Order: sequence, then structure tokens, then C-alpha cells
Amino acid sequence: MIAERPLKFIDVSGVGNTGKSAVVDLLREVDGLWVPEYWFEFDLLRVPGGMLDLRRALLEDWSPIRSHDAWLRFRDVVRKMGVDPRPWEVRDALDSTGQRYDRRFQGRFVPLALAFADSFRLGAIRSEWPYEALRDGRLERIARKLLRRAGLRRYITREVHLLDGKDFDARATAFLTALFAGIVPGDATGVVLNNGFEPYHPQPALDMIAGARQIVVTRDPRDIYVSGLNAHNVSGGDKALIAFDNDGMNKSFLATDDLAKFVARFRLYHDQLGGDDPRVLKLQFETIMRDYDAQVRRVLDFLGIDPARHVRPRTRLDPEQSGRNIGIWRQYSRRDEIAYIERELAPYLYHG
Repeated sequence: MIAERPLKFIDVSGVGNTGKSAVVDLLREVDGLWVPEYWFEFDLLRVPGGMLDLRRALLEDWSPIRSHDAWLRFRDVVRKMGVDPRPWEVRDALDSTGQRYDRRFQGRFVPLALAFADSFRLGAIRSEWPYEALRDGRLERIARKLLRRAGLRRYITREVHLLDGKDFDARATAFLTALFAGIVPGDATGVVLNNGFEPYHPQPALDMIAGARQIVVTRDPRDIYVSGLNAHNVSGGDKALIAFDNDGMNKSFLATDDLAKFVARFRLYHDQLGGDDPRVLKLQFETIMRDYDAQVRRVLDFLGIDPARHVRPRTRLDPEQSGRNIGIWRQYSRRDEIAYIERELAPYLYHG
């Protein structure tokens, strides 16, 4: 697979409601970077059965069973995430998981992704392969059991794929570059991803994509809690404190309906953040707003971007306006809840 032109991938990740969109907006001000809409997340890398799982099975933890299964699963994931069915294509519509990446990538997602997967295939053999029964439906398992008991074993052989993960990272880089080169402007040198890698163990993704970098944004848990409250359970003046895009369901993953679970989730997620890696930059949301100029220089230096390319400063990220979201917990009426967070999550509080 030959890439059309080199692209540098920059992932901006958070742990939920941390304000990572502020960094994404900052990067919108930089010439030469392609930045998607705030709602678009390219999930093929991190989803179960996606590129990182395929890499692990083909490169890091190879076995005939795991490589075969991961390859089949990846192809299935590609089809479900990529298919863009027309109204009469009922089967594809039922199988689609809604991303419709073929629409986004102008019909090139499924062909390129399958070609990437097939590049690792050396061939296949016909053999009895009992492990595949885990993927079968009930009727198929019953049919195969009956054929076996009838002595018709030749009818229950499987196609077992021989897969070699050699040069996985180089092929992955070429695949992603070719995929995005088809939709980004011709003068773009970088592609920004929203939560493409996840911040918990980003090293495999950073190793997989040549030259990739990641920025991880954290935030005071008190503000995360208040702005992420269930909109249907908040009344009075507190309703004005929740995030503008909080519809009562899309922030439910924060577990703000149960304060103890919110604390447990926050601690777990933050304790799992990746360790020190020169390819990862960790930023505090509050510091970005309070020390804007220095933090902008820090981001550009980390990414190796000439400051002269920051051609639209403060047009997408206004530190004064975004800074109003700092300390909203002080206005929250239920002070006992704030006190509980302060006791349980003291090491994560912002004290600026």
C-alpha cells in the first residue's frame, strides 16, 4: 500500500468531560492541520477487534488461534463500521454499527481496510478447527455436531488463515495515511484525531503510527462532576452549570447519578493513564486557560510546529470565555457532594 503523501497523526484524548475540545479548537487555528468536527471520532484503532487488537494478535502475542480469530474479527468490524447501506440494502443496514465510514472516506474505507488486513495473509488451509465454533450461531453448531456424529467430518472442516504480522507498523501507517489523504486538503501535513488512541496505554498506537503524538487533557474532578450532572436531575440555578452539550444521557458514562461510583471511576481512569513517554503531552485544562500563551508555545513545541503557523490565534479557542468554566463547582448548591469529592480525590484537585 503506497501512501499518497506523508501525514503526521495527532491524537487528543481525555477521560471524559475534561475539556479536550479546547486543545482541538486550538489546533484548528494552526495552518496545515486537518481537524474534524468535534463529534467525529475515528474509532477503528481502539474498538474491540480493531487495529490495536489485530496488532497485538499478529505482532505481540501471535498464535495460530489468536491471529486467525483476530483477522476474521477485524474484517467483520471493518464491514460493520464502514458499510453505508442504501435504503433497500436491509441486511447491511441491520449489520451497520452506524459509523458509515465509507460515506466519510468517499467509499475507500472498506476497500483500503480489507486490503490492509489481507496484506498479512499468506494463504489458508482446510482443516478441522474446533475453536471457530465460538463464532458459530446455535443452528450452525447443532448442524456440525450432527455431521460429526454421522461420520461426515469432511463436511465440517474450516478455512484456517495463515497470518504473518511482519512489518505491521509500517503497513498500518501506510493504510491510515492513504485513507486520510483521500479526504484532507492537499496542503495538510497533519491529521488530528479525537480519542483515537485513548490515554490509558497509548504506546502500542504510538509505535504503530510513525511520528504520531498524543495530547492528554485532565481537569479538576469537581468541575467534571458538576458540568456532567444528569440534566434531568438538576433543578434551579444548578441547571445553568451543566455543560451546554449535556442532554442528560450523553454524559451518563461519568456516573454522576451515583457520587461514590463517580469517584471510583475517576480514580480508576486517572490511575490508568499512561506513564512518561516523550510522545505524550499531558495538559491541565485550567492551566491552558490561565497560562494561555505559555501553554500554546508548549503545545506547538511538542508537536514540532513553527509558531508562525498559528495563523488564527484566539479565533476558535478564547481562553477568557473557556476560562469561565473553571471553578463552576463553587456555585453548586450541594456542598456536601463537593466536600466528598475533595476528600476522596484530593490529589487530583486543581489549586491554581
